[in-house]
Amino acid sequence: MDIVAIMGSPRKHANTDMLLDEMIRGAEENGHNIIKHYIGDLDVHACRGCGVCMSGKDCVFKDDGLTVTHQIAESEGLIVSTPIYFGQMTGDLKVLLDRMYGITHNPLIPLTGKVALIFTHLGREGYYDSYIELTKIQPFQMNMHYQILDVLDVGSLGDVRNQPNKLIEAYEIGKKF
Repeated sequence: MDIVAIMGSPRKHANTDMLLDEMIRGAEENGHNIIKHYIGDLDVHACRGCGVCMSGKDCVFKDDGLTVTHQIAESEGLIVSTPIYFGQMTGDLKVLLDRMYGITHNPLIPLTGKVALIFTHLGREGYYDSYIELTKIQPFQMNMHYQILDVLDVGSLGDVRNQPNKLIEAYEIGKKF
């Protein structure tokens, strides 16, 4: 698998998911294989910071979080799509990304790649710029050492089907992989 795509919204087939599908379509048309995960379908325990991974062992939790984090580590790229709820990504997505600790601190697992991010929210476009910038830096650049391909910020959302330019933009970002 080349790229892992994580749908961080609990709402399947809604705005965030439609944008993710367009990004996936662009990447697939460039010849990439994508595995897509819906965060709400995953059983992921929160990292407890026990440090077992720092000794070169796998996470103590043998759940979907272990599977997905290893898929991310083995992939060339990652697409993360999330609405912004109460000023941040969804809680379930944050729990999964926290589990990357077990990969980034395991000396036996190399981690590099490219990431594209989709943020949807009800604020005006640019309203969450500082949060989005922080999220790009941490965890994606500092901890995961990922190259940021692009970020799609879709504010004042409404129905994304009424914003065809955003669907096209998502597709074009996917083509960058």
